Amino acid sequence: MTSNKPVSLTAKEVLALLPPYPIVLVTTQTNVITVNQVMYFTFSPLRIGVGIAHARYTHALLRQECEFVINVPGADLIEAVKVCGAVSGRKDDKFAAAGLSPRPSSQVAAVSIAECTAHIECRVEQHIVFEERTWFVGRVVAALQQEGHSGVAALMCGRHDYLLPGIVVAPR
Repeated sequence: MTSNKPVSLTAKEVLALLPPYPIVLVTTQTNVITVNQVMYFTFSPLRIGVGIAHARYTHALLRQECEFVINVPGADLIEAVKVCGAVSGRKDDKFAAAGLSPRPSSQVAAVSIAECTAHIECRVEQHIVFEERTWFVGRVVAALQQEGHSGVAALMCGRHDYLLPGIVVAPR
């Protein structure tokens, strides 16, 4: 039998209580960053936000450009995901370093990544500023997927590992 006594947990321990979450590659006109803080804010109109640390180069670009693309990578892009999360776009061309191909998007000036199988194009409507990061909330203006893409098979990020989602246990 488990106890329901309240236990004081650290922030890291609290986050470990949550399930894995999507990991995406967010692009601007000239840069790409690995992001694990992505979520929808409203359904109608559809708004999706990405949390970017203030110190990141992409933060300044998003403030200036006010557009971004959420690119959904598969497990085959794990090395590119790691590179885009470790290399700074201030000094290096992260697309080249990660072996990714930027291509024009359909509705925004931010580029998409050819190797990703889904792209969600957004225009920033709101900035929600917190101590360490800003949530850039964008209205979805276009979304494209390549044949065979499945969101349920997209790459996920746990506290210590990259994962692929498990099996469907019941319809909603």
